[in-house]
Amino acid sequence: MASKGVKVYYRNMRRPVEWFLVWLGQRIIPPLSVHGMLRLSRWIGDTAYAFDCCGKAVAAANLRLMFGARLTPARERALVRRSYRNMARVLVNIFWMSRDTLARIRDQVAFSPAVLDALRVHQPAITVSAHFGNWEILSQAAVASGIPMMSVAKRIGSPEMTDRLTALRAMIGQQIVPAEGALRHLIHALKHGISIGLLIDQHTHVWEGGAWVNLFGVPAGVSRTPSALSRKQKVPIIFAWSRPLKDGRYRIEPGEIFLPDSAQDDQARTQQLVEAFERVIRRHPSLWCLNYRRWKYIRPGDAAARYPFYARPSRRAETADENWRANLR
Repeated sequence: MASKGVKVYYRNMRRPVEWFLVWLGQRIIPPLSVHGMLRLSRWIGDTAYAFDCCGKAVAAANLRLMFGARLTPARERALVRRSYRNMARVLVNIFWMSRDTLARIRDQVAFSPAVLDALRVHQPAITVSAHFGNWEILSQAAVASGIPMMSVAKRIGSPEMTDRLTALRAMIGQQIVPAEGALRHLIHALKHGISIGLLIDQHTHVWEGGAWVNLFGVPAGVSRTPSALSRKQKVPIIFAWSRPLKDGRYRIEPGEIFLPDSAQDDQARTQQLVEAFERVIRRHPSLWCLNYRRWKYIRPGDAAARYPFYARPSRRAETADENWRANLR
């Protein structure tokens, strides 16, 4: 009970701090020049790298799983630091884009013609990416190009902070729905010609609609929702990702297009999607959120030695969720 009380105390104390930081960010960041925004991002990223010892340990463990002993200690540290800088740039960019949003997106984000053509030809579609590059900019850039989009947002910090960040994300006109109960909204959007954007690199339990697939050779729980929606609603999946440029702009790069197949097994399709973004991550590892505990849970029956130090056995039996299946109908 005491432990629960301490958690509630710190959560309540955190709320005004979060509110102040968001308030400060909304006032300080939007007036900055592109150069100023990049300098601030770099400082925040380096500061976080210096103090986040736990996150750095997770990032280093992830890199060792991904690349084995091929990285020197110096190269490993450099990749982790650059990953922190990239995450800071994404966060700062959310606030910076809140002023003259449409003009800044059109000026700072360029689509590969292949991606834009695919989004227009295959509308509606399911766009899939990962927490890679600037994942926030993908749907915003699509909306700025005249393509209606709906995205899913998980809770970040307190409800108040989540609401404020969601409002910033939605300024361009994209529809954002909370992760809880999102499936019915996504189905409704696709049926009405609205494309949806999903990120599939966070752990999803089997009872939440996930499947165990191999990511860098180690099982990870990944959502089957993109594959199931593609199969049920007969819409394609478009994999795309954003590449930050040194001058502050972003370029939306093409991945692969997966056409709907009613006979396609959802687990096999999910494995294909994971392999698609694994190929990109191998080329640009520092653009991924390396400090995320991607292999958070150990697949039942697997040896713990295959997983990073932070992995834990699942607390609940990995059984299929009939509610998730029912919501797809």
